[in-house]
Amino acid sequence: MYRIAYSYTHCSEDALDVIQDSFQKALMDFSKVKKIDHFQAWFYKILVRTAIDYWRKNKRMPLNFELEDCPELEFIDCQNDVSYMELRELLSQTPSPEREIIILKFFEGFTLKEIAQILNLNENTVKTKMYRSLDNYKEILK
Repeated sequence: MYRIAYSYTHCSEDALDVIQDSFQKALMDFSKVKKIDHFQAWFYKILVRTAIDYWRKNKRMPLNFELEDCPELEFIDCQNDVSYMELRELLSQTPSPEREIIILKFFEGFTLKEIAQILNLNENTVKTKMYRSLDNYKEILK
């Protein structure tokens, strides 16, 4: 949660405020929602929308996921001679929507359906963007 909020705010205090606001919105909306199939995806959708609202209101930094917000990259067991720096470089060159999908899928562990709900995209669009990015990575790494 913190990583996603921080990626939009680039400030620890503001990220915590976004998380707190997200919890408040979730608690207020919880009684209105009849059925929640995937609670975590439902909450992350609220979190992302709250972070985007914060960003629009303050317009401080560009809206994107930063690689520094992914400490998991440092612990990846790089196979096939792909180094940590090469992976960071690949992700830094990936456009924002695709980078968000890759981070949510491989570093946060969300399913494609959950990512689609969080980013308010069609599931097939998420799948297409992810596979195109992965194919692009394969071509670059050859």
